[in-house]
Amino acid sequence: MVREKSNTFRHILDVTEQVLADSDGQKIRMEDIAKLANVSEPTIYYHFSSRNQLIAEAQVSAYLKLTSPLHKYLDLAEAALVARDHDSYVAAVSENVAMAWSYGISDDKWKISRLFIDIWSDPKTQKEFCEMLDTQLERWISVIDASKRLGWTDPEVDTMALVTSCWAGSIGQAIFVNSKRLRYTPESIRDFYMKVSGHKAP
Repeated sequence: MVREKSNTFRHILDVTEQVLADSDGQKIRMEDIAKLANVSEPTIYYHFSSRNQLIAEAQVSAYLKLTSPLHKYLDLAEAALVARDHDSYVAAVSENVAMAWSYGISDDKWKISRLFIDIWSDPKTQKEFCEMLDTQLERWISVIDASKRLGWTDPEVDTMALVTSCWAGSIGQAIFVNSKRLRYTPESIRDFYMKVSGHKAP
């Protein structure tokens, strides 16, 4: 998992992340990373137990950068609940949904899929990454439940189904984004989500 260590650790991780942006993780060799990072292979193995761990942690770092804007909307939704600011809450949730569903129609629609494949290649990184995702999921569940108590979300809506269907579904969007039969836009998913949850999109 991405963690604060030495500058060398971070440098190796950054170089690997840059290489992964243009290359399949399976094609990356440690000697290439060492050369690009201007370090020795033993130095890499001092910081990372295996090639799989290095690639997995670099992909976690890439995922955190990719999803950072989404986390900001979660922060805004939580702050809006504390402030009892309904309009800001609705705006934060709807923007989060639209942004999450925009990744599949970007130029590199398979990026998130590749991230997960590489992260899952290292059991330790996978475990820590899943724990991080669980924390995010719990925060969204708490947000939806709190909004129900304020009357902002339909109390009959199944919180788990609402959260998991939208956020888990957004991960798989690359699979059907080019379907000839299925058409969606980030805005149409947002509007559907807001309707199901009992809100009107701003």
